[in-house]
Amino acid sequence: MFHHTQTLRFKLASLLLVVFGVILGGLSATVLALRESYLREDFDKRLTERAEAIIDDIVTAVEVNPDGWTDDAYLHRIGRYRFSGYYVQVRLPDGAIVARSPRLGEMILPFSDAARAPLQPDEPVLETIRDGVDSALLGPGDELRLLTWQHFQSSEPHFYVQMAADLNQVKESVRNLRQVFLLVIAIGLVATGVASWLLARRSLSPIARIAHIAERLRVDDLTQRFEQPRGKDEVATMVATINRMLDRLTDAFKAQDRFIADVAHELKTPLAILLGEVQVLMRQERSPEEYNRFVASVQDEVRTLAQTVDSLLTLARAEAGFPIGGGTDVPINEVVTDAVERCNPLAKQREVRVVPVLALGQSSEAGPIVKGDGPLLQLMSTNLLRNAIRHSPPDETVEVTVRFSGAEVLISVRDRGTGIPPEFVDKVFDRFFRVPNPRTSFQGTGLGLTIVRGIARLHGGSASFSNHADGGCTFEVRLPLVDGP
Repeated sequence: MFHHTQTLRFKLASLLLVVFGVILGGLSATVLALRESYLREDFDKRLTERAEAIIDDIVTAVEVNPDGWTDDAYLHRIGRYRFSGYYVQVRLPDGAIVARSPRLGEMILPFSDAARAPLQPDEPVLETIRDGVDSALLGPGDELRLLTWQHFQSSEPHFYVQMAADLNQVKESVRNLRQVFLLVIAIGLVATGVASWLLARRSLSPIARIAHIAERLRVDDLTQRFEQPRGKDEVATMVATINRMLDRLTDAFKAQDRFIADVAHELKTPLAILLGEVQVLMRQERSPEEYNRFVASVQDEVRTLAQTVDSLLTLARAEAGFPIGGGTDVPINEVVTDAVERCNPLAKQREVRVVPVLALGQSSEAGPIVKGDGPLLQLMSTNLLRNAIRHSPPDETVEVTVRFSGAEVLISVRDRGTGIPPEFVDKVFDRFFRVPNPRTSFQGTGLGLTIVRGIARLHGGSASFSNHADGGCTFEVRLPLVDGP
């Protein structure tokens, strides 16, 4: 149990750590990309401003001496532009170099085809140079940002100004910022790992307590319940669900104990009668008439036992949801008709008339059809009719009706008895429950209506009943139709 709890804590903490790491890493990468983009734009802007200053100086010098702007005496003035980390070079339209900053010495800045013929005159061309530059300008892995600006005006001289600078300062700024972010991420991940572990431990501690209590639960003692945490989070919901499940299990075990006790009682009575009859019979010799009475009595008790056992088997099958093997198409009108024929002898004995009202099929002469087990459905209908006949006074009518109701078929049986007393309303479908009936000494096994409900549920339906103000009650079974409404 402890190992499993620790594993859950580790998994939850790891998940939180990964999520935080992904978020922090993505945020850092975005900030670095934006920062690098800003530094490059600022670098290009400064490069452009310095080149523009040189162009303005040359244009001003031309105004003073139109023919002497290429003299060495003037061009060497460019040396006064001692921008730190920048290289300057001036070319004529044919590419000839007429001036360069002292920092260049004998080195030459590249002059590419793209720089020679820009799309728009008086607009700079920016390039990033990695190869083809003297090693004195670039170190290993460095990059040179080169600006070439063609000045071409009809009334002014035509020339190119090239200005370059090493991008290492941009890279160095980004590198320093990256190291800061890596340090922040490392510290953040450590802090998040510790916080995630503590949070996981606190969040999963109720589960550990639940596991500890669950270890102590026994089949013979399901009285313990888990303490309901405050709030409405997932753990509180889980605890409430487990407590309700334990309540259902407790009720199920109690119902099972009652069922076993009731079964033992029901089987004990006829067996005790049989044993008593045999003991009395064995005390002395009996006449043939007495043996015949004994055999008749035994036959009645054995029939009762067989009926009880058969009912219990049917009930167990229904309540356990025993599969009906896909079932077949069963016409409900035929099932009810057969049940009426089977119950007619009992109805005549009780002087009760059974009146069936069948449903007319809309697309089939067979009427409503359900998918299921024919014998079980016939047993269900027979039990409903027998129950109604036994609780109806003489010269009354038992009505059994079959009718459509949307996607279902309704089988209702109406008797004219005394109805179900209010104190027994919740027990009608319980096992071995018998509604007291002063009109008859026959009490049955108390399983008929329980079997009715079980078979209805087995076929995806339901069973219910209702009392009538003018006497009697109606039991109703709903079953889904094969073809819907």
